[in-house]
This record gives sequence, C-alpha cells and structure tokens, in this order.
Amino acid sequence: MNVEAIAVLLIRFARRHRTTFTEISQRQSMQLELGAVVGVQEHYRASGFGIEVINPPGSSQFVVKTSTRGAPWNYSRIRAVLHDDAVDIHMNLMVRGAHDDGIYCVDVGVTSPDAIPAKNPTKGKWLCLDNKDLRSFAEVKRLVVYPMLLAQFVGIVHEIKPRFLRPPARRKYGRHGHIPPTLIVLGHFSGNSAEIVRAYPERGFQINIAENFDVRVAWSRNEETRSPLYWGDESKAPQMDPKKVAEALTAELTEA
Repeated sequence: MNVEAIAVLLIRFARRHRTTFTEISQRQSMQLELGAVVGVQEHYRASGFGIEVINPPGSSQFVVKTSTRGAPWNYSRIRAVLHDDAVDIHMNLMVRGAHDDGIYCVDVGVTSPDAIPAKNPTKGKWLCLDNKDLRSFAEVKRLVVYPMLLAQFVGIVHEIKPRFLRPPARRKYGRHGHIPPTLIVLGHFSGNSAEIVRAYPERGFQINIAENFDVRVAWSRNEETRSPLYWGDESKAPQMDPKKVAEALTAELTEA
C-alpha cells in the first residue's frame, strides 16, 4: 500500500474540516478503511456535494469506528448535500439484509440523512439500520482483484442491495452522483478480472470496482473534480511517474 497517498488523503480531510482523528491505527487494514470513508466523501465533494463532518455530542474530534462493536451514534458521520439531496456516510455500519432478517456489517454505509439516531434511542434496543434507509455501501479489501473476489462482492450486493444487479440503471448513481455499491481494492486486476468488470453493464450490474485505490488517491489529489473512485473519461488508469508521485507525496507529508 502506498502509505503516503492514504496519509495525504487523511491529512487534507482533517485540514479542510479543521478536525483531528481520535484514532489512526498503525495497521494498514485500519488505515485503508478510514481512507475508504474519506475517499467516498471525496467522490461526493468532486461531484458537487457540500460536505459536513458531524461528530457525536461532546466531541470536537472525528471519532473513528474501527470495528463492528459500538453504537453508531457514538461515532462521527459525514453528511453530503446537493440541493435537496442528502446522505450520511458511516464507518462499519450494521445493516439489515434485503431478503430476510440477516444483519451485515458494511465497511462504508451511505444512508438517508439522520437514519442513524444522534443519540441512544429511549425505546427498545437498536440492532441495525433498516435496509430501506441504506442508499449504498462500499467494501474495502487489501488484495489484488481476482475473479472469485468479484463473485463474492456480487453476492454481497445480492444480499444487501440487489436492485443494483438488474436494469434499468438507477438515476443519480455513478461517476457524477451517488456511489453505487463499490468495491475498493488496493491491488490491480489479475487474470480476466478486468474483462469480467467490463461486462457488468451488459448484464445490468450497476456496481463499481475501484482497483489500485492508493494510485487513484494520488492521481486525484490535485484536481477538485476528480473522484478517487473513478478514473477519467478514458476509463483506465492514467500513466504516472511513480518517482515523481512519491516525491510530491513525501513533500506534502513533510509540510504537514
């Protein structure tokens, strides 16, 4: 993992919103999860949404949720707003499945605004988010993209948001709108994975595979309208000089 690229992403987010993180683990998997949440909000910002950080009552820091444990109202959320359209972005969110009473934890949950209560409900025990209030989600993997990983992700989408697996494509979701279900991966495409992903639209699948996430973060860092979840219009990774990118990231970290 290009640790510098993820670190710069987190530093820029903290500066922009004048906040600090309660926890940034030295474990790369945890850094990647936090980087994915910030990457999702970067996508919304690049798509023209206004961004607001909402911390739990009594905290001036961005409270990071690093596991399935803990009530979601005790952790920070990010709100993205464009005109009358708004969503909240959460980390490690428990959600109800689409078909039965199964409960799943998504790495990044994009929900209807205020679907998660701001404090502990006075009535009953909160178990999970209702499926109808989950707009979309993202999963994060520190792996190369191989065919069975893609099959597993399609299975997850089927259990949680199957509407994205059949036509017609949902309006307002995609490169310049809300994220469809997205698999964020550090590694590159292997085997025939790229061919499988290219065939998704023909099959009616409205899902996104963001491979080489750290490279995407480095590519998008100086362009306000670039989303780290989508390449440019050429739909493939641009050619970048790794040495120059590393030097630029190191310089920015030194300034921090």
